[in-house]
Amino acid sequence: MFKAEKVLRLELDLLREWGLYEPLLPRSGRIGELLDACYGRVFRRTPVEQIGLTYPDLVNTLRANLPASVEPRLGRVEHITSDSGTTRVHLAGGEELTARLVVLACGLCEPLLAGLGLRRHVIQKEQCVVVGFNVVPAGSPAFSFDTITYYATDPASRLDYLTLFKFRDTMRANLFTFLAADGPWIREFVRQPGPMLERAFPELARVTGEYRVEGKVETGRVDLYRMEDDSAGAMPDGVVVIGDAWQTTCPSTGLGLRKAFTDVAVLAHCVPQWMSTPGMNAKKIASFYDHPRKRRMDAYTLKNSFHHRRLACDVSLPWRLRRALVHLKWKIPVPSFLPDVARRLARLRRSGARSQQI
Repeated sequence: MFKAEKVLRLELDLLREWGLYEPLLPRSGRIGELLDACYGRVFRRTPVEQIGLTYPDLVNTLRANLPASVEPRLGRVEHITSDSGTTRVHLAGGEELTARLVVLACGLCEPLLAGLGLRRHVIQKEQCVVVGFNVVPAGSPAFSFDTITYYATDPASRLDYLTLFKFRDTMRANLFTFLAADGPWIREFVRQPGPMLERAFPELARVTGEYRVEGKVETGRVDLYRMEDDSAGAMPDGVVVIGDAWQTTCPSTGLGLRKAFTDVAVLAHCVPQWMSTPGMNAKKIASFYDHPRKRRMDAYTLKNSFHHRRLACDVSLPWRLRRALVHLKWKIPVPSFLPDVARRLARLRRSGARSQQI
């Protein structure tokens, strides 16, 4: 599956907390500096802590390092039922598992959710199409950077940005677009990725050095949606829905893993309280969906999803002006000391506000 190929610092902090960070390192590319670029030049360098790895490596490594008390079962779930206080998971081979609580992290698999009386409320169809591929240096043994984010500037192109980042043994590229998944531009890119990339970002090689696209081109489409119950009744008993199964976010925001990991952290807080009393009804499980930390993250990722799309391709006057100001900042070099001064002033303002409240 093509998704979640870069893990950022806040997600890494959670993986450390859960004891799952170190096992990922042998399969990852370590990223220590981010270059932001546009118009054929780098306009910002930022120290970062990130890793890049394939989604199968991420998932399979995490599964392999679960505690010994966890009993893995490999199978395909056909449907889930909940009655008389017991939740049953029906597998394709005929096996039936029972539990007090089922944590449903099925991603974009809609049939399982529909079987529970849940339906998707689509917020933005075809919010984003992501294109993934590998690039290799042409004429040099290696690239001189860990990761680069190269921004598009023409709203008519409906391109957001291209990011290149280290995998363990290659340089990976993700291109984020607001184009139709079955449209001519995406189809042509899959057929001729090298010429299409040069056409979309003609000055990219001035930043990266000469390059060529290599290997398979993958695409992934994301709709923005959140789940709702299909009737006036409550959510199903005995089942909690997390991650993309509950609400998606635009992959261009880079917040998908953080939202999923936040769900896990909130759920880990809720489950011991739920298990301490009999039953597992929907009213009890609602404390997860209503948890302030989860609600803040869901709202934050949704807001950022709208922002990325509008900043990239909205042609209304307010967004044209906002985009022009952003592009102006990219064109004019900012002295290296100014961001630090701005951060210090912001901290002083926050400290002064707290003093006044006291």
